[in-house]
Amino acid sequence: MTKETLDSDRVNYMIWRYLIDSGYEESAVRLQKEWNHPDPQQLSCAPHVPNYALVVLLNRGLIYDVNQRENLQVNIGEAATVPGFFGPLTPTSPPAEAAAAAGEENENARKRTIDHEQAPIANNNNGPPTKRPRHSNSNGGYENGFDPTAMDVDEEPQHGDENAYPSPEQVPSPVAVTIGPDQGTQIEKVSELSTETIFLELSDDLVASRNASVLLQCEWNPRDPKILAAAGTDALARMWTLSRTAAGADPEMQRKPLFQPYHALLDADALPSTQVTGLSWSSDGEAIAVASEPMEEGTAKIEFWDKEGNAFASFNTFESPVIFLRWNPWNQSCLALSTENEGKGTMITVMYPGENESSRHSLPTHSLHEQDLDAAWTANEEFVLCGGDYLQTFQIMERIISPGRKYETQEGHGLSKITYDWPSQLLATASTTGTIDIWDYKGQCQSLTAHQGQITALLWQPIQVPAALRDDSERLLASAGEDGAISIWNARSLETKYRSSMTMGSAVACLAFSPDGAFIAGGTSERIFIWKVDDPTLPRATWIGCDQLGWRTPQSQDSVAEETQYCLSWDSNGQKLAYGFNTSLAVINFRR
Repeated sequence: MTKETLDSDRVNYMIWRYLIDSGYEESAVRLQKEWNHPDPQQLSCAPHVPNYALVVLLNRGLIYDVNQRENLQVNIGEAATVPGFFGPLTPTSPPAEAAAAAGEENENARKRTIDHEQAPIANNNNGPPTKRPRHSNSNGGYENGFDPTAMDVDEEPQHGDENAYPSPEQVPSPVAVTIGPDQGTQIEKVSELSTETIFLELSDDLVASRNASVLLQCEWNPRDPKILAAAGTDALARMWTLSRTAAGADPEMQRKPLFQPYHALLDADALPSTQVTGLSWSSDGEAIAVASEPMEEGTAKIEFWDKEGNAFASFNTFESPVIFLRWNPWNQSCLALSTENEGKGTMITVMYPGENESSRHSLPTHSLHEQDLDAAWTANEEFVLCGGDYLQTFQIMERIISPGRKYETQEGHGLSKITYDWPSQLLATASTTGTIDIWDYKGQCQSLTAHQGQITALLWQPIQVPAALRDDSERLLASAGEDGAISIWNARSLETKYRSSMTMGSAVACLAFSPDGAFIAGGTSERIFIWKVDDPTLPRATWIGCDQLGWRTPQSQDSVAEETQYCLSWDSNGQKLAYGFNTSLAVINFRR
């Protein structure tokens, strides 16, 4: 049997990961500096080490120790205090009873270990879903909240067999540890943004707020940092103009959602059960497209509104749901993907809202219920669709949509996301198996083994002035996954190793670059980290959710349980984040 060995790098890496996963980022940085390892994620063992590996390994050792202790106690036949690993222990049962129960207790200990080793996997499986739209909200209230209680391993033991049984899903708040000058290192303090947050009320009155809408999407206007739009269930389609987002000094008031005046982005006669499945701002911030569907009818429509909240175009002949909505680069047309023929096929629609005209193309054998599609514009009259093993371009000539090049994809990759970079003319796709493919304009592909499991986000770093790139210029691509990692890649490099990597400890639900590309924010179901892209060793700021009214609003009693949706968006100045989760919308102020 091949035995694994422990060396200093492996031990240090597990300690470093434990500190990161538990929120002690500054302590992790100090260890990293004294360890003299610039990037522990580059170690060969790093991709194989699960979250909280140190706790799991120690727990197995404690179980081994208790087995030895009980066998020794039976052999010597003494009822005196038994020395344990961490000191003297008083047995909870006489030695004779311990002998009879040894087999059963060992089996119970083994089962508990297996259960806790599977807990992080179960958490990851509850991570962000793919792009399948949500049809209704759940009726069980908030179930994925987080408890500020410390990890079980930090509490007094409650088990009779003196074993530790960790609960990695309970993560304590980060503790700021400032290293003074006498230590030879000064680490910048990590900002905690929970006190810099307001919550927006998503209902019009207190009665309605008890059955709040479930938020599906939120987006800041790409040019105006005061305008925020949101979409969701129960006819939620709003646009706020937020002149002030500073949190009040009263902690109790910080917990309560604030009502702010808004423009409704639905007709006044829209049914209360209408679900708003998506919205998309034009890149100049002058217009927003909103897709909605009455739950009872099985139809959908797309309306176009200006930034003052006035409707100026409407398209009504869609079969629900509309799963994709995106403006072209010149903001003249908008692409939508929807089902057709009772879900057996896919309808591609390009709308021209300024002229109230549209063009359509059918994919009669592609069912969106079986395989979602994602899309990206690659030119003003060209876009690419991807999903599963399907990757194909489409051109628009004289407003007729025609299929173009079909890419040769690798079997088993299961494409799920696509994004296009204008400066480098590179196309990036992500798979459900954790692989990223980088495609050039000739159709040549470079594959990157990026994550363990599904990739949940894929996006290019924005650049301020898009221009011709030099041959040695980097183009950075960020990816996030259910494995809790966020990686940044130089897509123009032949290297298949990431440029930098960060970990959040649990599945990353959403990812967003600041508009200037200087910062990147990642969100899980319970917290947000913000890193500086050029120096991602330590987060610049964190946001930890808490048990507040705005974060635990009950959901509609008339809805059906489905997967949770997450959304994360920067304002145009890169000074505020909007984070949507379940029935809450947080506006988080970030001071650079």
